[in-house]
Amino acid sequence: MRRRRLAALVVSGTMALTTAGCAGGSDDSSDPDSAYLPTGSPSVTVTMIDPPADYSEVEGDGFTISAPGEFQQQHKTSSNGEPMLVLEKPSQVPALPQRVVVIRDVAPATPAAEQSFALESAKAAGGPEGEVQRIALPAQGEGADQAFLVTWKEMRATADGDQVQVTYWQLLQQVGDDLILNVVALAPTDEFETSEVSKILRTFVVDDSSSA
Repeated sequence: MRRRRLAALVVSGTMALTTAGCAGGSDDSSDPDSAYLPTGSPSVTVTMIDPPADYSEVEGDGFTISAPGEFQQQHKTSSNGEPMLVLEKPSQVPALPQRVVVIRDVAPATPAAEQSFALESAKAAGGPEGEVQRIALPAQGEGADQAFLVTWKEMRATADGDQVQVTYWQLLQQVGDDLILNVVALAPTDEFETSEVSKILRTFVVDDSSSA
């Protein structure tokens, strides 16, 4: 499926967090996304933040995000021809830098609810060590709709053959019917909590210029 390939591209090539919240499962069969809504209380607590004083704002195509100066900015083009922002800083594992990526998914074949469900299912297939979680979040910014956060851990191989565990957060932010903004934050698990990547992610806001 095209959308699953895109999700894989984002995380392997390289998640606007809002006030913690979970949309419960719906019994309304007229809602095509109801089958994909997380149920129960989220086990991940996420809070949107204002950018710290030492962060600089970065404007992207339909969003803003902020990061400290030590993160290098790269404006690239993704494989689907859309602009992609990469914020990167070296980690303690040279081959696996701390990274935040924002990519546009234009005219998606499936909505964010379904895509996040597919991503959760794919990562959960790796076993409980992946610690996969998925929660629904309140949308943030002009034109923003549903938002889903998927978090997980997986092993990555380095060039010298070592295996390093990496923690991922991926936000799938629906912006109308024709656009999903994906925000991915990752870093080696041993330094994820002390890194800035999740904080950078939490400064993400959709702006009113978002369009497909």
